[in-house]
Amino acid sequence: MELQSYMSCFTDSLPVFSMAGEVHIPSPNRHFKRTPQNRILYIITGGTMQIMEDTKRYTLTAGDIIIFSPGKCHYGILTNDHVDYYYIHFQWNPLQDITMTSEEYMHLKVNGQTFSSDHPASPDTLILPKYFHPTLMCFNEIISQLQSLLKTCSANALHQQSVNDALLFVLLLQMSRSELSRILHTGSDNLSLPFQICDYLKNHYSQKITGAVLENIFHHNFDYMNRRFKQYSGTTIFSFLENYRIEQSKKLLQSRQFTISEISETLGFCNPFYFSKVFKKHEHITPKEYQMKL
Repeated sequence: MELQSYMSCFTDSLPVFSMAGEVHIPSPNRHFKRTPQNRILYIITGGTMQIMEDTKRYTLTAGDIIIFSPGKCHYGILTNDHVDYYYIHFQWNPLQDITMTSEEYMHLKVNGQTFSSDHPASPDTLILPKYFHPTLMCFNEIISQLQSLLKTCSANALHQQSVNDALLFVLLLQMSRSELSRILHTGSDNLSLPFQICDYLKNHYSQKITGAVLENIFHHNFDYMNRRFKQYSGTTIFSFLENYRIEQSKKLLQSRQFTISEISETLGFCNPFYFSKVFKKHEHITPKEYQMKL
């Protein structure tokens, strides 16, 4: 499969917003040459822009989104068309440029790491496509969030920089989610099915989930789904579900707001005794012992 360009970082910090605006250039147009020191996001809303970044050429039209990388020269090619676009300049030092296939991307989303393990990730990892064309619905959502940012970014209110940074972060999250949506709509069943199962498990882990339930939802034989899921996650469906429930239980135990019985019921275990047994299998101590060690 063809390698695609992405950007990845942990979400334990916010991007730093610099400036944003809207540009309308009549025909013909040619972008000026520069080597930026920060990242620049372009969202094309009309017309055409021909632009190079180092040796790679991009033809940008309405609905396209691209993020130019710092330290890389980009310059325009004369185009006999107008172009309309929004731009955002920002810094986010943890953001790293990476390449992977769509298959590796989906594997990372399901399992937290790619096949090659060159790009380890965690649930708190944000993955952004460098250049993509989201669905119309996703694009409209991105534009709506961008316009909210533009309305507030020029204000001089208390903590305005923090507000700008947070709004930009939400926008980048929407972009990340739109890439996932695009792949799920255009990718093969082999790619999308494991993620769909994973997403279902994470959203319904408190309910009783059986092979028959999953067959009714996803319209596939359970053995087939289990094989596909294990291929991309490295574990079976119910092992993943059990691990996820235990990780959620640790968060509830740390809060000290719930009894063992309440946690057991919340997480979809049949009774507190079985929950304690499964917890001890994973953590080698009981839930009460775990809580006492906190």
